Amino acid sequence: MTSPAPHLVHFRSDGPPPTPLAWGQLAYWDVLRWLPEGDDSPNLYRWVPVPAGTRLDHVNAALRVLIERHQALRTSYFEQDGRPTQQVLPEGELRVGVSEATGPHLAEDAEALGGRLRRGATDHARDLPVRAAVLTRGAAPVAVILVISHLAVDAWSFRIVLRDLRTLLDAPAPSEHALPARARQPAERARYELSEAGLRRQAATLAHWERRLRAASPTMLEKSPRTEAAGRDWATIDSPAMALALRGLAARAGTSPSTALVALLGLLLAFRVGEAEATVRLIVATRFAPEDRDYVGAFNQNGLLHLRVAEGTLERYLRTAVGTVLAAHRRCEADPRKVEQLVADIAAERGFIPDSYCFFNDVSFHGDRAARTGQESAPGDSMAVTTALPRTQLEQLPRDDPQKGSKLFFSLRRLDATCLITLCLDPAFLGDYRATDLLGDLERLLVSAVTDPAAEVGGLRQSFAPADSGPDSCATAFSAPLPNHRTQQSEGTK
Repeated sequence: MTSPAPHLVHFRSDGPPPTPLAWGQLAYWDVLRWLPEGDDSPNLYRWVPVPAGTRLDHVNAALRVLIERHQALRTSYFEQDGRPTQQVLPEGELRVGVSEATGPHLAEDAEALGGRLRRGATDHARDLPVRAAVLTRGAAPVAVILVISHLAVDAWSFRIVLRDLRTLLDAPAPSEHALPARARQPAERARYELSEAGLRRQAATLAHWERRLRAASPTMLEKSPRTEAAGRDWATIDSPAMALALRGLAARAGTSPSTALVALLGLLLAFRVGEAEATVRLIVATRFAPEDRDYVGAFNQNGLLHLRVAEGTLERYLRTAVGTVLAAHRRCEADPRKVEQLVADIAAERGFIPDSYCFFNDVSFHGDRAARTGQESAPGDSMAVTTALPRTQLEQLPRDDPQKGSKLFFSLRRLDATCLITLCLDPAFLGDYRATDLLGDLERLLVSAVTDPAAEVGGLRQSFAPADSGPDSCATAFSAPLPNHRTQQSEGTK
């Protein structure tokens, strides 16, 4: 792969005065403070193919419109008088690298170029948060690679940026008119959060967190006795059966598959810790208002989900849990430093040290599903679910790096024809119960929920609780791999 000389794309647009960071930006700003100097893990990269026959100047024009449209792509971030601040640049230049592809597979060349482009930490006070390169074949552009700092975009935002870039590349002449109406920008969002309406929303969120924190057991909130340097247990599951089961459960409960999944994850965790409740921190995309649906910026915030597990049928539990999950999503918008101070204050009052949580992060992008194949189950089609079980792949991942501040970090990565989950687990949390055990048991619980919705929670507790959970328990440990699973050491990457 050869590299011709890079070129510059000049942009010019609006430049509002400096503002404090919006809440979602501030949350990620504080994450950056944890990272070692020079860490480039916040640099996210993606690529899009270029339509055949597109000229390089058309690609440059598309990149210019893209940066002028989204303020987050031309913003610098710095501290001013001790306060994290953002400044939108009204004009500047984006350096665009050009590389000639030499391999037979475009995707391989694009991924390799993206991997090189993302290297090196972003200096948010001096650098643009976006990097770009064009891959050519015979001097004709065939792919555009973007690297964007996580401080400028979350995963959902990146999807919006790529959507806009594809539209601009397809347009006869790239312009703002080819795109939907522009969403609220981060500086506008920051000003909203300082308004009376924004402060009312924050107060409601803090009140929700306070009620839940005072009621929740410390088990899923207190600091782990194991240092993060000691490593973590990683696993992944790729399960068409879970995807089928979740769609059926969601249809029955009148909710989304993701909501059904977190509700049943909470139930399994309650069983494993031997309590009648579970507390999970939800990473919420926060795009509730119409003006924020296409918001591009670091926008994720944490919702606090406190699930109570009462005796009764599994279906009754799921229907009750749905409302609890939705309430946690609605009450996530607040200054993250105020939220963390509230957590610390209430933990101190109750006599425990916080800072190790169970996180649930859905990055499966519900609006971007693959087309249905006609082979999916109808809601409640238990035969299709059990028939799909042999296709499950359950794997331990060869990594031990921590997710800071977590005893469990659950990432839903795909939910279409299959359900793809990655799990990071602190071994001190559930003892000998490994990440592969938890994912395998979660699949079993989902299968139980769709095949026998009248099953009693008490009976399931006996099946999924630890074998040594007490003299009155007839628990059976289901921690061996499923017979039809392929459990192996994966070559997966971070």
